[in-house]
Amino acid sequence: MRDWTAFVRSRLSLPNLPPEREARIIRELAAQLEDFYRDARARGASEDDADAHACAQIGDWTRMAREVARADRRHTRPRMERFTNRIELLASTPGRRSRPLTMLAQVLTDMRYGTRQLLKAPGFTIVAILTLAVGIGATSAIFSVLNGVMLRPLPYPEPERIVRVMEVLPQYGRFAVAPANFLDWRDRNQVFDRIAAYTTGNDTFIGSEGPERIPRALISWDMFELLGVTPMLGRSFREDEDLPKQNNVIVISHGMWQRRFGSDPHILGRTISLSDAPVTIVGVMPAGFYFAGRTTELWRPLALDPSDATRGGHYLAVIARLKQGVSLQQAESEMRGIATQLAKQYPNTNADESADTVLLHDLIVGPIRPMLLTLFAAVGMVVLIACANVAHLLLVRASVRERELAIRTAMGAGRSRLVLQMIAESLVLALAGGAAGVLLAYLAIAPIQTLGATSLPRVADITLDRNVLAFAFVVTIATGFVFGLAPAWQATGGGVGAMLKEGGRSTGARGHRLRGLLLVAEVALSLVLLVGAALLIRSFARLTSINPGFAPEHVLSFQVMLPQTSYPDDAKRDAFFDRLLERLRGTPGVQAAGMIQTLPILADHMLSFSIQGRVPAAPGQELSANFRVASPGYFESLAIPVRRGRAFTAHDTAKSPMVAVIDEAFAQRHFPGQDPVGGGIDIGNGTDGFYEIVGVVGSVRHEGLDLSPRPTMYIPYKQDAFSGMVMMVRTQGDPAQFAGTARQVVRDVDPTLPAFEIAPLSNVITQSVAPRRFSMLLLGIFALVALFLAAVGLYGVVAYAVSRRTQEIGLRMAIGAQRSDVLRLVLGSGMRLAIIGVAIGIGGALALSSYVETMLFDIGRFDTPSYIATAAVLLGVSAVACYVPARRAMRVDPLVALRAE
Repeated sequence: MRDWTAFVRSRLSLPNLPPEREARIIRELAAQLEDFYRDARARGASEDDADAHACAQIGDWTRMAREVARADRRHTRPRMERFTNRIELLASTPGRRSRPLTMLAQVLTDMRYGTRQLLKAPGFTIVAILTLAVGIGATSAIFSVLNGVMLRPLPYPEPERIVRVMEVLPQYGRFAVAPANFLDWRDRNQVFDRIAAYTTGNDTFIGSEGPERIPRALISWDMFELLGVTPMLGRSFREDEDLPKQNNVIVISHGMWQRRFGSDPHILGRTISLSDAPVTIVGVMPAGFYFAGRTTELWRPLALDPSDATRGGHYLAVIARLKQGVSLQQAESEMRGIATQLAKQYPNTNADESADTVLLHDLIVGPIRPMLLTLFAAVGMVVLIACANVAHLLLVRASVRERELAIRTAMGAGRSRLVLQMIAESLVLALAGGAAGVLLAYLAIAPIQTLGATSLPRVADITLDRNVLAFAFVVTIATGFVFGLAPAWQATGGGVGAMLKEGGRSTGARGHRLRGLLLVAEVALSLVLLVGAALLIRSFARLTSINPGFAPEHVLSFQVMLPQTSYPDDAKRDAFFDRLLERLRGTPGVQAAGMIQTLPILADHMLSFSIQGRVPAAPGQELSANFRVASPGYFESLAIPVRRGRAFTAHDTAKSPMVAVIDEAFAQRHFPGQDPVGGGIDIGNGTDGFYEIVGVVGSVRHEGLDLSPRPTMYIPYKQDAFSGMVMMVRTQGDPAQFAGTARQVVRDVDPTLPAFEIAPLSNVITQSVAPRRFSMLLLGIFALVALFLAAVGLYGVVAYAVSRRTQEIGLRMAIGAQRSDVLRLVLGSGMRLAIIGVAIGIGGALALSSYVETMLFDIGRFDTPSYIATAAVLLGVSAVACYVPARRAMRVDPLVALRAE
């Protein structure tokens, strides 16, 4: 007769059951099969027939294993236990390094035990996990911004070799590059593999839905080769196409290919109309590629004419790729040398000019780096506050478990073993909080992208990638050790006899000081964040209260660009804009309409000038001012006051005497104590002769609310016609409701032209302060979270102290203490800690305020109202947090308290 136990064991696999349970089931099945065998033999069957009969009783052993597992589910070992057992088995295998595997198995066992302990206290576990989720989630979300904006390299091969080269003008510092200077740089440098220039703008494309403006970039023919990117379809530009009248080819983006041409694989060679000129599509760029802005949809050759290149007009952006082995310092030195040569060769235009070379990545993220690092430091404080809160919860929990720890110590567990067990429990909490925090970070990315769309570069690169996940994991493990180590060490520090004799109160006594220190740290960190938020809020309030010099309310702005082919001369351009303004002014609900070539607030347009009757400045030392071309009705549309003289009228035409209007800043700087009306200025806009100053208007902050108004000079648009103008329409009601009408009016004047970038002018103000709003809102949110956590922590400390002092409070009341005395006792103990934390926090805020100083406007980093207000708010919230448990203490029944153990 065969060994039926071995037979069953070889066919039945029950890995999820404990070994002893598995052996018992195998023995039972083996006994049953043996009974079948013996019964068959008793009926006269041969040994072989009896064996076959018994084996046939179980035909499908896999099904049998499933049924046994289902019936015996309560005995199934958890997966973690099975995994731990496998590790222990590996550790016992001869020839393996057993110590690391044994330690890993022990940690997993401790974490499994800790998980069971946490599940027994769901209230504590949920509060701790949510607290950690807020801290870890906020930190991960801000790190995703840092990673996408600052840390991630640019999406080009070898991005560390791509640099930006700029001119440095004596009056303005870093500046755009003049075309003739760029051509000289290209011919003379020995440090770049390639150097290319570009400028951005818009073209009109007439699609199935009518005319629309398409963002485009004019680039040097080898720009794509410089970046190291090739088209997905077709080719890039050839050198012979980068010439005037030869640049009728374009490369389109992958998005434009999909949206406007239905991903047509035969798109190459198609001719389309772009700004009323035929162009041929020769390439399609790959998905995800972008250059000169994520919205750019097509690229055309720059087509500079060397014979007509100017050194006075600065409008090109220049990038280059360093040769292998050439450092940034070498390139910078050579470009400065070339700029010095050009300054000597062309003293009338290049005197005292230099060049600056910086990494393209650094140029993009440099302005935003201080703000992001400040936010990252702030969110780090939130994590520390969350850790302090959870550490306090663990201290309270340790006091409850003190008898358990004492008994385990008495049974032989060492202090290090108990500490490791409690840290494992902390790691379980941290991992659960980290998982919830990653979910919160994922949910926060879309709002951050929306909020930072106009204030952050590379905002689309903000994602929850593997770098962010790795960072979140590291933060999670670190927080587990930070908030778990101190309570674990404190809870296991007493002797066994003391812990048992004191009835579970020894840890509470020993932990009182640690809880107080944690609370003081929470309050101090919260105050630092609140002060930072208050400084930014007051700064932002000051900034937005600044008068920009015009009234943006009820004004709609939109742009119109006239194609060169349809409007080749000034007369046709003037006629179009005259008809457009006439139609706009005649539209019901319009109070005034005018136009200007550049939006206020967002940009400047600097030109040199000289004053009639004064000695001309030396080359390179010319006077300069903001230059604006405006129409009659512009000042009225924006409610810009006329201080002296007059504004422009319909009589100021190309055939009338040249006139100009200046602002008050111009008059104060260049005509102090004089009446400038009647004076003359010669503007470096390509015209000859002096413009007579006919009026003075109020100053406008053309470069931003945070910058003082620069001197500005205006001339009539008919005396210096531009192809593109910004229309300003003042309406009686909501300007956004007029957008559809504005589009229709433009179509009525010319059906091939679109009105684009239509928005209320108040949005321009909003956009100009977007970076400050972004940092203020995020820091404000972090400060509120910190305030809430500090209040919760303070409430927990006071409430726990009340529960531990119930007998003392009952005794005090029994011998005559009044409820007001109890209130003062409890409030005093909590507020004492809060006041110490506030004092330390004020010192910390004063020390760290220099990091937000660059983000402030019109207030200092030692702004007294900000410190006083935040300290008052924090103390007020602390008083409320202390009052709730103090009120409970006032209701203690002395008899009940004295009878309680």
